[in-house]
Amino acid sequence: MKTLIKLTRYPYEEPYHVQLLLEAANGMQHASIEYYTNAQDLPELGDALIQFPFTETREHIYEIGSEDRATRCAYYIRLRFFLIRQTGACGIEVRFNNNRPDAPDREIADFTIRAEVAGINRLGQLLKEFGLLEHRVLEWDGIGGQLLQPEED
Repeated sequence: MKTLIKLTRYPYEEPYHVQLLLEAANGMQHASIEYYTNAQDLPELGDALIQFPFTETREHIYEIGSEDRATRCAYYIRLRFFLIRQTGACGIEVRFNNNRPDAPDREIADFTIRAEVAGINRLGQLLKEFGLLEHRVLEWDGIGGQLLQPEED
């Protein structure tokens, strides 16, 4: 299993909302979660990752939902992009939670993907283009990636 972030888009209430299947892997762990979000989230995340890590915090957090029992919704997604060393080593902390209260229905994934700044910047470029809603699949391998049309799936 290789390092991978894969987004598959299922046409929903576009162009305002999108239905996505997000898959993430680090070579040892693999997790996926299906969710709905505002279509503008993708290009905004892309912009942030293109500029990464050149911000004051040297990290960017993409978060949807909550794990707090009082305020949570159907799921929780957190992707934290952070700098490990000034030499360019980075991490993508992945946390998915389907917010089901008890086993056997509860599903939680928590792991980190290692990456380099240039790879995260490339992911940002892919997300901006994917946000145009002209492609169905985004695949990123930690360095580069590709956008696929429906007939290429």
